[in-house]
Amino acid sequence: MRKSLLALSLVLLSSQGFAKEVSNEEILQKLQQLEQRVSQLEEENKKLRSLLRKSGYTVTPRKRTEKLQVDGRVLFRFSQSEDLDEGEKTIYGDPGNGFIIRKARVKFHGKLNDNTGYMIHIRADRGSNVELWDAYIDYKFDSIPLSLRMGQFKVPLSMSYLKSGTTLWFPERPVAVNKIAPVWRDVGIAATYAPLKNLRFTTSILNGEGWSSDKIYNKDKKYLYTFAVDTVPVNNEDFRWRVRAGYETGYDRYSKLVYKAYGASVVKRNLFDVETRLDIKPLGLAFEGGYLYDNPTDAKDSSGNPVNLGNAKGFYIQGDYEVPAIKNLHLVGRYSWLDPNDDVDDSNDVDYTSLGFYYLINSWQAAIRSAYVWANERHGEEKANNLFVTEFQLLF
Repeated sequence: MRKSLLALSLVLLSSQGFAKEVSNEEILQKLQQLEQRVSQLEEENKKLRSLLRKSGYTVTPRKRTEKLQVDGRVLFRFSQSEDLDEGEKTIYGDPGNGFIIRKARVKFHGKLNDNTGYMIHIRADRGSNVELWDAYIDYKFDSIPLSLRMGQFKVPLSMSYLKSGTTLWFPERPVAVNKIAPVWRDVGIAATYAPLKNLRFTTSILNGEGWSSDKIYNKDKKYLYTFAVDTVPVNNEDFRWRVRAGYETGYDRYSKLVYKAYGASVVKRNLFDVETRLDIKPLGLAFEGGYLYDNPTDAKDSSGNPVNLGNAKGFYIQGDYEVPAIKNLHLVGRYSWLDPNDDVDDSNDVDYTSLGFYYLINSWQAAIRSAYVWANERHGEEKANNLFVTEFQLLF
């Protein structure tokens, strides 16, 4: 407002110059008088608003409105695996060797005002039918550092899963995260409270049914709950250290549960998840790691019969090195281990060792990722299913 008044004054003063010569001193004097008057009006405005608040009335300032934004992602992938029979999938879930459009996604998002935003995200990955992937509303309070998310969104637990797929070091997330953590969408409400700049608490209540159209409703009338704390204890010129710890409990019947291999269609989760990241900035090094432990109870098959399950546990550690001699080239390595049914069965234990690189052509907007994965999967006997993957990502 102040800038607008001053600009208008300058126009008026300059227009008066045609009729009467005005000195620079007179212009400066008038501008100072206007600035003082604007300051007085602003102070009076604050006092009046304060009086209204004390009397029980609230005055909502005019909000800024942003137009609809449309973003998209196309991911083109080549996969080659050992001894893959016709109809079998690679360890990353791709349907056979060769070329594939791994991801094709479009997002529609924006803000209705400073407090309210929205996202609609659709996908057609691997040539599947078009699916609703995200659909939620965000609301941020003015008076307290609290925000709400309502709709269909990522289950807010794993640090690795909450990281955007557009900035992953490898073509896929660690196997321990993919198999144990809730790496899917669900319908519900989440609240995030950020009392400090580097400290956030998030809790959510979800249906526990997953995101597919036939499970979008909470048919069993049971819920899934998550709690997480995310903090950055150190952040300076040399180091940045982030830690996220979470707990998930309640009933989960998503179709990709790791316990499906043992006949369980629904379990009560008791999952602890601790993940961290350390950036050593002067060396161009970054490390990520995590440990996940789930003690499932009340497991049942599709007919309601009890299923005997052990604990599921796993961990991962991975590193990223930015090559100083070749700008935008990063070398990466990872080791991840998973035991989905501890003390009961070892046939589905797996550990993956991955080495690769990614190259940023235009930051993450256009990037290449490539990795070779040594897959040690038991399934009763060793399988020759190591995997080579190269993919090109384009964001628009």
